[in-house]
Amino acid sequence: MSNDLRNYAATLAIVTSFWTHPVIADEPGSAYYAALNKAIVAGKELRMLVDLSACQVHGTNAAGPAIKASMRFDGYMIQPDGTIAFATTHFTVGPDKAVREFLSFRVHANGRIEARTMILDAVNDAVLKDTAFDCEIGKGAIFHW
Repeated sequence: MSNDLRNYAATLAIVTSFWTHPVIADEPGSAYYAALNKAIVAGKELRMLVDLSACQVHGTNAAGPAIKASMRFDGYMIQPDGTIAFATTHFTVGPDKAVREFLSFRVHANGRIEARTMILDAVNDAVLKDTAFDCEIGKGAIFHW
């Protein structure tokens, strides 16, 4: 390997290390909750990858729908019991009308996540669908920062 190629590889390795971010691994549990909590307190920009098919419809043993999504959130609230809460909304078009979708999440210290989706009519804010899911860090939800 030429010196130029070695220097390029070394530079790339150093630069790449600045672009990579810690990830909460795909294992559930309180250790990953603690890392998430620390990242939020440090002001890190987080992204959540969610796979609802790896979650359960709340109150059942049924898997959620085959929907995968990536989201960023503007704000987080750490509640007195340690629960981390965050939410987002977006405007979109459903099969037959414009809708506003509201997504909220509550991450508990044991790594359990309560997820809720509400679809509202964009004209009058009537609730068209309200669904809740039970996920876990590493099983249905992974965080990157």
